[in-house]
Amino acid sequence: MKTSAFLKKYYIDRSNAQSTKWARGRKMNCLPMWVADMDFRCDERVSKALKDFIAAGDYGYTNLPEDYYQVFISWHEKRNHVHYQQDWIRFTRGAVNAMYQAVHSLTEEKDAIMINTPLYPPFKATIERCGRKVVESPLKYENGYFTFDYKDIEKKFKTKNVKMLMLCSPHNPLGRVWKKGELEELFELCSRYSVLVLSDEVHSDIIMPDQDFVSALSLKKYQKQTVSIIAASKSFSLAVFSHCHVVIPGKKLRDRFIRYQQENNTASANAFNALPTYYNYIYGEEWLDAVNNVIFDNYHYLKQKLGDYMEMTNLEGSYLLFLNLGSYNTCKSAADCLVEECHILANPGESFGKGYENWVRLNLATSPDNVKTAVDSILKLIRTKKK
Repeated sequence: MKTSAFLKKYYIDRSNAQSTKWARGRKMNCLPMWVADMDFRCDERVSKALKDFIAAGDYGYTNLPEDYYQVFISWHEKRNHVHYQQDWIRFTRGAVNAMYQAVHSLTEEKDAIMINTPLYPPFKATIERCGRKVVESPLKYENGYFTFDYKDIEKKFKTKNVKMLMLCSPHNPLGRVWKKGELEELFELCSRYSVLVLSDEVHSDIIMPDQDFVSALSLKKYQKQTVSIIAASKSFSLAVFSHCHVVIPGKKLRDRFIRYQQENNTASANAFNALPTYYNYIYGEEWLDAVNNVIFDNYHYLKQKLGDYMEMTNLEGSYLLFLNLGSYNTCKSAADCLVEECHILANPGESFGKGYENWVRLNLATSPDNVKTAVDSILKLIRTKKK
């Protein structure tokens, strides 16, 4: 589908909607480019299938569609070249909820858990709220590219007695799509020091056309030490439906997770919440490819216009760009500067890690017109600062 045709058909003007993203923007008189959801309505066939379910009026206890697992497995085989087995798959009511359940069930109180910063804040919050210890290994940065610091990781594995590594793949907010060699080197360290890997892969379908996603579970050598969190919530903007998969090949880990779910009555999937994922995996591939093209175009437009003035990450996956306002920042926080000077609402860099006060996270899953408005406002700030 051509980008122009897609935008005409699927872009939603949410400026007066109850969307969390836009309601806050409206309140602050800002263009909202913060919280991670899209400004695109779902594929019309998905909408029709959901309408038909509602119209039937049968709201009693309901099973998942009989072919649900096969549809899920086939999608990830085709898109991400990884094979899952049905008995590996468990359900939670969202990715953050999956983190909580995995940390609680697969580690012990006061265990050390590593994260690689800057990172989506719920990773650290989950570890702390579960009564575990946070061990940070900052990512190395050079020329818009963040990579693992393997020496630091190994040192802290040795000295901090780390029990789990929480991986974000693709990375939020950096938009990194980890290469196979990067993951193999990381997972080999995890194997050597008996560290479990919990891989959040909810952005794994939002991959730029020049990149390939490598699922943690595609590295078969390390499957028994690895757990993946997988959802369609970012792929198809389904945040209102709380539905997520936790994929656990290792039987010992899976049994611990199942026991925790049974003890806490969290094991069952809500069949209605699962339907949008199911229908999107059936009908949504062309829609998703069009969305990825829109995001890619938005990124290149922004980079072309602003790249000579400020550093930004190289967007490989997700629709989240990490941008450094640097010397143009007129406030303590760059996010405050964008609100006050540009009327743009973005996520503050300091919420992802210490030392990132000049950075912001921008959401590019919107119309090119909105991206152009944001770019024009930032260019105006740059011109003002240069005077």
